[in-house]
Amino acid sequence: MGGGRQEGDETKRLLLYAENRLQEPIVHWRRLRDRVWLVGTKTKKVIMKQYGSDARLKRQMLLTSELQKSGFTQTCRFLEDESGSPFQGKTFGFMAYIEEDPAGFTFGTEEDIRAAFRLLKQYHEKTAHFPQAVKMEFPRFFQLRKWQARYRAFLENKEQIVRYLPETYFTAYERWAGEALNRLEKKQHWLHRPPYCITHGDVAHHNFLRAKNGKLYLIDFDLARLAPAWTDDLQFCNRVLPAASWSLAALENWGMLDGAPDRETFLEALLYPTDVLREWNRFAGSGKKEKEQYWPHLSLLSIGQFGERARFQKEVKRRLQA
Repeated sequence: MGGGRQEGDETKRLLLYAENRLQEPIVHWRRLRDRVWLVGTKTKKVIMKQYGSDARLKRQMLLTSELQKSGFTQTCRFLEDESGSPFQGKTFGFMAYIEEDPAGFTFGTEEDIRAAFRLLKQYHEKTAHFPQAVKMEFPRFFQLRKWQARYRAFLENKEQIVRYLPETYFTAYERWAGEALNRLEKKQHWLHRPPYCITHGDVAHHNFLRAKNGKLYLIDFDLARLAPAWTDDLQFCNRVLPAASWSLAALENWGMLDGAPDRETFLEALLYPTDVLREWNRFAGSGKKEKEQYWPHLSLLSIGQFGERARFQKEVKRRLQA
């Protein structure tokens, strides 16, 4: 009971903080997800989001401001030029509310996939031409290092993982990841070479927002980094493969390999089962309740899709041998 009262008091203080920042009484308040709220006053609706640090918020404000200046308006817009004072040591940003299409947005159709990829490439084109001083505000991203660390964690978590995932599946994913890394480690000169843009870093469907007016927006730049654009392209391919029925030909027909400076290396990178390793590592570090909730999704991802993933591995390897 005391915990509930304490939580209620903190919510009231957060409301007062938001009113002070917005300079208007709040008439509507709804938590959308962890660390994100929809806040309404008599004159406007805004999104309030908590950020990991003031520096992270300022980077996103800089990025979206530069995007707007460049003519790329299909993104979020912060209400202030500078981040405000923190609340109990926590940093919050306020963005103009974009009224979402009730149907939402997914990678469920070829038309939507093409629209999202087209918007992503427009974003890359703009950020590639940002002033160097702006680009240098963003941390560098090294894809190979990320995957090497993910692979090591997957092996370290084996004892926990095989309690749920039959070892034959674990061995297959371990082999596919290891083989892909062996190929890619020989291509480091290609993987990290310029040109660079500011990549998005998390091109999941929920970071594309379809507005009620039909326009598509790219949002949430928490993982924006300075890196080659192909790293986003690769992640996008991995995200849409289930909708593409695990077909390499579909990815090619949709133009998703066209921007790869080296198609052979891009194909080799597609062999790395990044989503499976990422989700199992996350699963291994979660509590019992979270594991129970997440298991159905993870079972579908790594066991239910295994046959399609195996066929995709063979298709890509045949192409590489051709």
